[in-house]
Amino acid sequence: MENLLEEYFPFSLQKLVEKRGIKISSYGREIPLSHKENLFELLKSYYFRRVLHDVLSLGELDKGKIGILEEKWGKNVDKYLRSMKRIGIIEKRENIYNSRFPPSFVGNLFEWFVGEFLSQELHLETMVNVRLKEFKNGGDIDILSRVGVSLIMMECKESPPNNVPFPELKSVTERVLNLKPELFIFVIDTTLSVERNITNNFSHILGTEFVKVKEGVYKGGKSFFVVTAKRNLLQNISFAITKGTNGMQ
Repeated sequence: MENLLEEYFPFSLQKLVEKRGIKISSYGREIPLSHKENLFELLKSYYFRRVLHDVLSLGELDKGKIGILEEKWGKNVDKYLRSMKRIGIIEKRENIYNSRFPPSFVGNLFEWFVGEFLSQELHLETMVNVRLKEFKNGGDIDILSRVGVSLIMMECKESPPNNVPFPELKSVTERVLNLKPELFIFVIDTTLSVERNITNNFSHILGTEFVKVKEGVYKGGKSFFVVTAKRNLLQNISFAITKGTNGMQ
């Protein structure tokens, strides 16, 4: 215990990263919106996140496009649009909603949302949008967190499984192997099957079989997880962290 204290005290993400011979150059994600507490609660709904994705992708919504969204996602669309307007994601002029942000902003929001869950509800020290100095294979890490002295790395994807190309998964894997976290979680916001496009590709890259450990959670090796929104995204993340760090402390 004394050696552990000397090595890591005070416990921090900075110390865990520096122990690996790597320095953090910057971190943080600015979300230029109001009512962030309300936004965080809204993002807990998978349907809200999907409507948000479609709204930012469309950019402009007239009555016809709103009707299409209602057919696709149900009667809560109008309520979601009013919430997005109040928060500042969209604005309304002459009965037409216009997005204030490009489609890529939904990825920033998703990353921020997962980071807020880790820090606010799981009470874990967490950094989002982390940039590492002189790090092989790109130094951008979506999320770093820790449980005790166990480093957790996360990659967050808001796009569907078939939109995540093999080279991107290979690049993610190389960053994991270089950083060597005690736990890595690939978080993808989908209820679609990920076995063909995600877990099978990771299996090919790592040479490790992935098994489903519960609905929406897959495990490869001792410390590599793929988490989806099936059943409940946040519960699945909590499960992966608990299972992945059990016995490490």
